[in-house]
Amino acid sequence: MPALLKARRASARAPIQVCFALFAVSAAFSFSAAPAAAQAIVSSINGDPVTNIDIDERMKLLRVLRKPATREAAIESLFKDRLEIHEAGKYGVNPKDSDLSQEIVKVAQDLKMQPEALMAAIQGAGVTPDHFKAHFRADMAFSMLVQALNKGVEASESQVREELAKQGGKAAAGTQFTVQQIIFTLPNGASVATVNERGREAEQLRARFSDCETGLPIARSLPDVTVRDPLTRTSAELGEGLRQLLEKTPTGHLTPPSRSSSGLELVAVCSKGAAKDDTAVRNAISQKLLAGKIAEDSARRLKELRDRAVIVQH
Repeated sequence: MPALLKARRASARAPIQVCFALFAVSAAFSFSAAPAAAQAIVSSINGDPVTNIDIDERMKLLRVLRKPATREAAIESLFKDRLEIHEAGKYGVNPKDSDLSQEIVKVAQDLKMQPEALMAAIQGAGVTPDHFKAHFRADMAFSMLVQALNKGVEASESQVREELAKQGGKAAAGTQFTVQQIIFTLPNGASVATVNERGREAEQLRARFSDCETGLPIARSLPDVTVRDPLTRTSAELGEGLRQLLEKTPTGHLTPPSRSSSGLELVAVCSKGAAKDDTAVRNAISQKLLAGKIAEDSARRLKELRDRAVIVQH
């Protein structure tokens, strides 16, 4: 089982190594704790107490996560956490604080938020670090456990073909884009005036850019501008936001500049057309079907734990 968990953990980490999350988590962990208040045990599950303070904090957290935030929902959420972390602990699965950035990125993506915006909202709601870390740790630990227990489970070829047919067969491969990234670099700690000036320069290039053959050499000739090598991607390989942006940008033109850690970035759409290779969409379908199977197994296991749990109201 340890080797199994390592393999699943490594595969889960790869796509979400996002520096925003690390920044957000480190900032969030520095929140000052709220003054101590009188605690009263309201209930317990398998001997693990749930206090009135736990419930109040969970209601605040659920509101930020856009979930039902009644008192009853908060108690059930806390029961779920207790069951998950205990079950994962039996198999030695206990994510560290340094691992939680992955879970925060995942939750933020589901909410269509930046990780730092999610953490700011949690802080603004008055949720203490110990509380939200315990919640994210429980969810992450149980997810890691269920994935490890489902190692080797895959979507069948017939299931993939059936889903592909529902999406239009080969047409489901979508659009294939060939793009090149253009970066107007910015110095560390660039002033607002500098950023605005570089923004004007980027917009000037965008106005002149009518095709990649003539536009890219112009971009390369500009001071402190980097032009990346061309990339070819299909719709299935792109995030929803970027896909929509590339689809609405005419061939031979640039996307609007956007701020990143590297500077101001634009993307030149050099070509786009119907994708001939459906490998990417087949992989996406397979991953979606697998995620559905794992979610079903997770719900089944959690229900079994809940049905066997000893709950005492105080």
